[in-house]
Amino acid sequence: MGHPSGDRLAPPSRRPAIKTGVRTYWDRMSTSLTGTGLLAPRTVWRAALSRLRSFASRKQAPPPREQAPDRVVYGMAQPLLGLRVLISDPELLREALVPAAWLGAFCAVVAAFSHDGSGWWDWVKSFYKTFAVLAPVPSIVFARHYARLAAMVRWRLGFGPCGPREYSMAVSLKRAIQQAIVVAIGVIPFAVIWKVLPGLGVLISNAVILVWGVHWVVVDAFDDARVLLPGETIRSAEATDRQAPAPWFVRWFRHAADRLPLIGGPLRAFARLCDRLSLPWRGEIALMEANPSIALGFALSTATLLAAPILNLLFRPIILVASSHLLGHLEAADPSQHPQLPSPPLRPQLRA
Repeated sequence: MGHPSGDRLAPPSRRPAIKTGVRTYWDRMSTSLTGTGLLAPRTVWRAALSRLRSFASRKQAPPPREQAPDRVVYGMAQPLLGLRVLISDPELLREALVPAAWLGAFCAVVAAFSHDGSGWWDWVKSFYKTFAVLAPVPSIVFARHYARLAAMVRWRLGFGPCGPREYSMAVSLKRAIQQAIVVAIGVIPFAVIWKVLPGLGVLISNAVILVWGVHWVVVDAFDDARVLLPGETIRSAEATDRQAPAPWFVRWFRHAADRLPLIGGPLRAFARLCDRLSLPWRGEIALMEANPSIALGFALSTATLLAAPILNLLFRPIILVASSHLLGHLEAADPSQHPQLPSPPLRPQLRA
């Protein structure tokens, strides 16, 4: 007589009395948001918002990662801290006003000749229209000036000696064109939705375009605040940035290409194009992905600053000081940002 099979000895599998349904996209999204801590109770958010003034008044490291609401408020406070630092330091303020003064003077002259002379309000509208069109120009013409200003801010904030990441005007122009192409590529699909789907499609398209634009404003702010630490060069710093993972939107396209056999090839080629165009900003985008709560708060405050009259004239220097302070702390807490530099010496352990 043979031995009984293992299948007979094994206990029968028990099926759940209630079948669990397939998790939908929104279920997974809700679970992910709950894991980030952003769905904290109102009392936690009120306590975090009460620290906004403290975060905006003095230099301090970000809260721990598990305190997501506090990190969002910390990111929101950075532009306020940047404005406070500029106002309290006459030399920094003078250096920050140079590009803004040239841009403002040029916009004022253009507005004086372009408006129809019907009143002050028409001049103001013409001034801000010109300012919006020429907003990217200072980052090209005054690229070296902003690089030196970023290094000066790092030194004034107490992050130690550093040097500017200075690029020639030709390189700055090339990077600006690359970024404009990437931004346009992200806008085109939603502009098509805008035309095809009236009503709700317009609202969705406008919202996504706004978020996409602010995303790249924050990336550009982090890029302007990059500096060279002692022992670094432009080439070594860029090599480190390019070792960062591909941006999130490139990974999305690759993920979709793996699951859509008919258009997988074109999507994969499109992902390679986006990856090549966004290569100079891999490090900045990876830093935002590693600190999503802080990046969210920083983006909300940045969008508000862009919409504020008068203050938006000083938008770039304010954001430069804010991102310099923020990057100083984030880079100090993440050694992978500067792997080619020697690690700091270990502190001696005290005996018990």
